[in-house]
Amino acid sequence: MNKNYPYYSHEKIANLRELLENNNKINKDDIAFIYKDSHLETKSKTYQEFAEEVTNLSNYLYKKYNNKHIAIIAENSYSWIVLFFAIILSNNVAVIIDKDLEPERIIKLLSISDTNDIFCSSSYVDSIDLNKYNVNYLDDIEELINKGKTLKNGTKLDSDKPAVIFFTSGTTGFNKAVMLSQKNICADLYGASSIFKPFGTAFAPLPFHHAFGLITAVLKPVYYHVPVFLNSSLKRVLPEIQEAQPNTMFVVPAFIETFYKQIWNTARKTKQERKLKMGIKLSNMLMKCHIDIRKKLFASLLSQFGGKLEYIICGGAPLETKYVTWFRSIGIEILNGYGITECSPVVSVNRNEFKCDGSVGQICRDVEVKIIDGEVCVKGDIVMLGYYKDKKATDEVIIDGWFHTGDYGYLNKDGFLFITGRKKNLIILSNGENISPEVIEAKLAEDDGVCEVVVTNEGNRLVAHIYPNEDYLQNQEYFDNLITKYNKNVPKNHQLAYAVLRTTEFKKNNNRKILRDKIMEE
Repeated sequence: MNKNYPYYSHEKIANLRELLENNNKINKDDIAFIYKDSHLETKSKTYQEFAEEVTNLSNYLYKKYNNKHIAIIAENSYSWIVLFFAIILSNNVAVIIDKDLEPERIIKLLSISDTNDIFCSSSYVDSIDLNKYNVNYLDDIEELINKGKTLKNGTKLDSDKPAVIFFTSGTTGFNKAVMLSQKNICADLYGASSIFKPFGTAFAPLPFHHAFGLITAVLKPVYYHVPVFLNSSLKRVLPEIQEAQPNTMFVVPAFIETFYKQIWNTARKTKQERKLKMGIKLSNMLMKCHIDIRKKLFASLLSQFGGKLEYIICGGAPLETKYVTWFRSIGIEILNGYGITECSPVVSVNRNEFKCDGSVGQICRDVEVKIIDGEVCVKGDIVMLGYYKDKKATDEVIIDGWFHTGDYGYLNKDGFLFITGRKKNLIILSNGENISPEVIEAKLAEDDGVCEVVVTNEGNRLVAHIYPNEDYLQNQEYFDNLITKYNKNVPKNHQLAYAVLRTTEFKKNNNRKILRDKIMEE
């Protein structure tokens, strides 16, 4: 229908304890989590089992710790989720650290967050000198849960105090410690869930150290009261999608780009490329006549995603519109969203039945967005408490109650948010002209030959650094022509001087965001 409609109805909650209690009231025997154990055998936990394990572990942590910062440094797992809940519900603060960071960076983050107590995976402990820390292992969580059965948790939860510290991705080499309260998190669960709703199992492949991967891809499905399949590793994404048969999946653009490439590579190898192109052409033609045969037409292709996948929620970085329209042609709707760790994290997302290609969706319920001097600013209970022990940095971004995201954008007449660039990436030419390189990059990325592109300012000239798709490698003439074609349709100040071709993809951080400040060093 693609028109606005009322919010989805959900009960507001004040803290994560209420989240557990509400799910038990709905149906305590429903499946909450599906996951692989250490032997890659499929296991599941009901909402009642999950709540009991969280309660018992929180009893143990309450007895041992008092308002401590407790770090989790480990791979995704069911035990990780239980520990996260238990730390918060025992009146402690969960400090979330990416296990794949360099040891020196991990030590730095522990120092920044005043953290001495750690839960880590035994498979990672040897790479870090943790002698001066109090170390526990996720491998022992079951034993600690059992110990907590005979203990009591006397915590009186304060939903306004810090509950978790996430670290920003640090594309410029600096990580800020973002403090979120339970009130922040629960406001985001309510606001985003009012905009989008899944209708079946959710698949969660993103790392939990990322707020999107944890709050959006795990906590929101729990809030929806639908099963969450926890992907065991990136190497097993496709086989586990097929096993999970999800209705909804939460990913960053790199996943979608990979899926797209794999589909076309398989089509070429099996000599089905022409058939796939004709099928997509037929599908699009019939959809214009309101005839939908996509599930039948692309049954074998959709079976690679479990056969029931309707929605892919995509965030964390810009996604080219061509992927949205292409996946829609085969029967999968990609709903772009926008979020930032400091906003717990979701600010906007396209809706199940109301969407706008190229946008990052409708503003979440109970959230205000205002454009101030071109910058997207956010107000509401989702806005962080601040950066840990960094009042100066906090005051620089929260002004008169408005969080300044650092992203440029605009709202259209239907309330859809569009992001046009990052403030820190802005190119200022000698004539004073301000250029958002992301706008140029998005246009170039529409070309089939472009895999990745970053625009830089070199000697007051705009230069496109391009990592070509496989079939276009070392084809300088093709990209020279692409630059010429692009320049014909833009003002002189926006024209590109030339294209530089790369033989390798751009360096990225662990959240798959391009490290723009490293480009000129390569």
